[in-house]
Amino acid sequence: MKNLEKGKLPFWIKLGYGGLEGGTSSAWNLVYIFFLYFLTDAVGINPALAGSVLMIATLWDAFTDPAIGIISDNLKLKWGRRRPFLLIAALPFGITVWLLFTDFHLGFAYHVAMVILFFTFFTMANVPYQALGAEMTQDYNERMSLVTFRSWWMQIFTLVSASLPLVFVDIFGKALGNMSAGWSAMAAMFGAMSVLLILLTWRTTRGYELFPESTGFRFRDIYDVIRQNRTFRYTLGVWVFSIVALNFVVSTAIYFFTYVMGFGESMMGMAFGVLIAASLIYLPIIDYVARKKGKRIAFIVFATFWGVLSLVFVLTIAGPQDSTIFWISLVTGGAVSACMVYMLGWAMIPDITEVDELMSGQRREGLYFGVMAFIQKIASAVTLQLIGLILAWVGYQPDIAQTSEAIWGIRILMYAAPVVFLIPAIIIAYYLPMTREKHQALCDILKLKKENKEYDITPIKDLF
Repeated sequence: MKNLEKGKLPFWIKLGYGGLEGGTSSAWNLVYIFFLYFLTDAVGINPALAGSVLMIATLWDAFTDPAIGIISDNLKLKWGRRRPFLLIAALPFGITVWLLFTDFHLGFAYHVAMVILFFTFFTMANVPYQALGAEMTQDYNERMSLVTFRSWWMQIFTLVSASLPLVFVDIFGKALGNMSAGWSAMAAMFGAMSVLLILLTWRTTRGYELFPESTGFRFRDIYDVIRQNRTFRYTLGVWVFSIVALNFVVSTAIYFFTYVMGFGESMMGMAFGVLIAASLIYLPIIDYVARKKGKRIAFIVFATFWGVLSLVFVLTIAGPQDSTIFWISLVTGGAVSACMVYMLGWAMIPDITEVDELMSGQRREGLYFGVMAFIQKIASAVTLQLIGLILAWVGYQPDIAQTSEAIWGIRILMYAAPVVFLIPAIIIAYYLPMTREKHQALCDILKLKKENKEYDITPIKDLF
């Protein structure tokens, strides 16, 4: 391994490490921004049934997410224990991105099967990738820097995957003679891009692997890491509630833009573009606050900012006549929500692994990131299921003018629903035991333990 545990990572390594994030984020956003819309408006599936597609597929992830993390913890190859997964998953992942948005008229079961395959290969790439980032450096601020690079890649390719797909669907659809072919061609293009970006990270991170002893595993370890690691439980709570809040915004946005604001494809692309472009401005601001005040304080500040503005906007944006306030909402609360959840969540999770290392004597990044990935997908799937059910309940019908009840329902899903979940996230973050000072003390204790010297855990006992 080229870097020291507390050393700085070279600029080009951090830049290349983020490439996979660009590839998987673009695909992830295709799914969580457009897939429900694709199923309801392009394929013609009932909204309540369409929302259940991801929920059913997520049951498979109850096994695959922790399993991939655990397997990567115990893999012993000369190429490392994380990077081989990136190479294996790259091409199948790109193919499943294409198949997700290709309608072969095989019905509901086909779409469930494609989401299962997508989740499987996403997990094979993403869980070892996140665990690799936790291994590349154990420095509190350097981890924040690594996450910031990831976030730049994520936001740039989220900008691409949020603003351009419908444009490409229209272009390809007209060229190929039907919109169904347009969706398929668009997805094939994004799938190919994902493959190349995953391979970029695989190549760049060569030599930055850890080669620890195998960790060993019992299935009850999944339960034990939640029960015994207090820091993990608090971080998990912050992560779950904030992910649900964000997914309400992301998955409702296309309905809000279409039926509340009356946007066509070009204006919708512009709205997504403005949202993500504005979020790029917040990346260095969030990074600065997290470095100076800590990740916990940064989360509380920006989540509160997002929540307060959401309550204002749900009452003040009722249709096209409120376009000025709408654009303000995109560059303020919308932009913050688009980057702060993943950026700060990703930065908090690696610090958990040192707590576990002191408790267990093992480095089990894969286990933790596997559990977190599964929880993330459960939260996302439940959110989509709720959105589908609520849309059906308020009388949403695709491709027609919506009733006032449906418009109100979409407004509430976009702005009010996230606040319901932001409140517990902020409360849990307030009591989160991990701070920069405690993490440094934890790393110092781990060093003493490895050197067989005496150490005192009193300053960090509330982490357990």
